Amino acid sequence: MISSRKRNLEEVNTEETKKLREDAVIQQKKFHGLKNQGATCYLNSIMQVFFMTPEIHDRLDPESQKIDQELRNIFERLKKGTCGTEKITKTLEIHNVSQQRDAADCLDLILCKVSPRVSELFEGQLTYTTKCSKGHVINEETNPFWTLPLSLRDNPDEIYSMEGGFEKIFQTKSYSGDNMVYCGECEKKTEATSKCEMVKFPHILILLLKRFGFDYYTMSDFKSNCCVAVPSEMTTNGKKYKVYGIVNHMGSLRGGHYTATVLFREDHTWYDCDDCNVTKAEEQLFAKTKTYK
Repeated sequence: MISSRKRNLEEVNTEETKKLREDAVIQQKKFHGLKNQGATCYLNSIMQVFFMTPEIHDRLDPESQKIDQELRNIFERLKKGTCGTEKITKTLEIHNVSQQRDAADCLDLILCKVSPRVSELFEGQLTYTTKCSKGHVINEETNPFWTLPLSLRDNPDEIYSMEGGFEKIFQTKSYSGDNMVYCGECEKKTEATSKCEMVKFPHILILLLKRFGFDYYTMSDFKSNCCVAVPSEMTTNGKKYKVYGIVNHMGSLRGGHYTATVLFREDHTWYDCDDCNVTKAEEQLFAKTKTYK
């Protein structure tokens, strides 16, 4: 009885020691930021999300003459301390680092320049099909995408549902009356339906909340500040996606600031990345509910 109890205590102590060591490693983990060259917060935010995406690290081509080498260098330097982005802005041909730029445009620029093995992580394909009322295919085309834009305009609810906006992309649209479509086989305008289907699912799905737009009534640009409900995960055709990174824009249309909120998968903790400052997020996303507003 005594030896058995002693052994059990030793096993408990071993487990407790192991857990304390693991907790200590997590507590000692310190993430580093990126220096802002003037107004390059849009680039810094994207870089931090990329840094927290292990799949990208595994696909960077060490022999590539493209942007892969610069990404690899930034990732290695970020593991040791705060670093700059002068070389990558030069590679991206961003000459005026004090000019306000859009993070989504910068993301497209990066994906155009990285090696195909990296960009294909984000690539999906959508097929658009239009059929007349008799089932004749009027038009069918398949297009690749890196991001799926979600329009915040004409939202009837006080809070915009990102999941609802995503599902809206794949809803069937009908054409009738003045909006009828010409069918070559019917040789006349006819009622028709169009449908969008995702035929290739990206490994990493990027959804773009289109807060920026142009109002044709006032002939001016605008930014939508409506509240958005972001689910912790979404499922489409059996494919499940979990949110692990968000790029945020604060401020007005003419002047603002980008930050990133990213999940570190090893300790399941969210971190706020604001240029040089990277801190544990005060509000841990989805900790209490499965929806973050």
